[in-house]
Amino acid sequence: MSYANEEITKSYVVTYKELIFIFIVFSVILIVLYPKDLLKEQILSEKSNYDLSMLYLKNLIKHHPEDESLMLILAEQSLRTGKKDLALRLLDLLLGSKSVEYRHKATLLSYELQKDDYYYFKEAEKQKAQKKILRKLFLSIYNNKMYQEADIEKWYQESIFLDEKGARYYFLQQKLIKEEQNVELLESAYYLSEILSKKQDSYKYINMLQKYDVKNVEKWRMAEYYMLLRYKQYAKVKKLLLENSKNSKKWKNMLAEYYLMKKEYESSSALYMELSQESGDYMSKREYLFQAIQSLQSGDKLEFAAKLAHEHETGYIDDIVARKFLLKLYMATGHLDYAGVLSKKILQRKGY
Repeated sequence: MSYANEEITKSYVVTYKELIFIFIVFSVILIVLYPKDLLKEQILSEKSNYDLSMLYLKNLIKHHPEDESLMLILAEQSLRTGKKDLALRLLDLLLGSKSVEYRHKATLLSYELQKDDYYYFKEAEKQKAQKKILRKLFLSIYNNKMYQEADIEKWYQESIFLDEKGARYYFLQQKLIKEEQNVELLESAYYLSEILSKKQDSYKYINMLQKYDVKNVEKWRMAEYYMLLRYKQYAKVKKLLLENSKNSKKWKNMLAEYYLMKKEYESSSALYMELSQESGDYMSKREYLFQAIQSLQSGDKLEFAAKLAHEHETGYIDDIVARKFLLKLYMATGHLDYAGVLSKKILQRKGY
């Protein structure tokens, strides 16, 4: 009984070569008799045996070498089975396709494969070379708008990864359409607009930041001030300084510096005197007086400088630093009379 069963079993054994032959014959018959498009659908619907699907595809391509859709399917199936080299070779062919659809699909798949390889490499030089490949593919994707709206976030992150500022700025603007009040995005948009010299956008984003980033309004006002200075928008600079100096000592000081820079010496001196009179701290009061006097000196308004110093010297008669400053000023402006009066006052002080 056992011997008989063994004979029966042996009669059904097929050699490996015979199995391959049967498969090829079956494939040829399948290709010849089965509608190609229907066969493609069957292969695409196959979710378990990718190796078998690839064998079918390779045989299909032999009979239809011009069919790029088959090459694309084979590339996708190769990816699923981990055959990246084969997938890349097929995709390289498809990158030169006359079909926009296949060209785009091949570019997108190639990017995913090359990005995967970037993380595989450990050497800095290899990663650098891989980034060049990725950058070329990315720019093709970006310039030819191969992406969907739903993928904006993905390509925004890729633009950061590749340090492609122009593309990053574009995708950032697309994100802001839906997230106008996102402070983090607005901040990035502002700094990028500055780097890319997009002046009108810089104005827009700095104003939006002042509106929505309520915790850091002062920070963005200062950023606006320096931005306007860089762009030499002096009328806007002055307006901004005047608005903010009404309730801020810091901004009033900046306005005085601005007047000095613009050679409006008397205006600068007047503001420094206001700051001096408003200061409760003696050292600050004295420093602002010195600055008020020096502003007039910078404009060669020596008579006004000497007169201003003379009017306020009494409050500083006991201050050695102030006395030296005033005496030097009087001598430089030719006011020996003021210098003489001050010297007598000093001599009258005990322990001068």
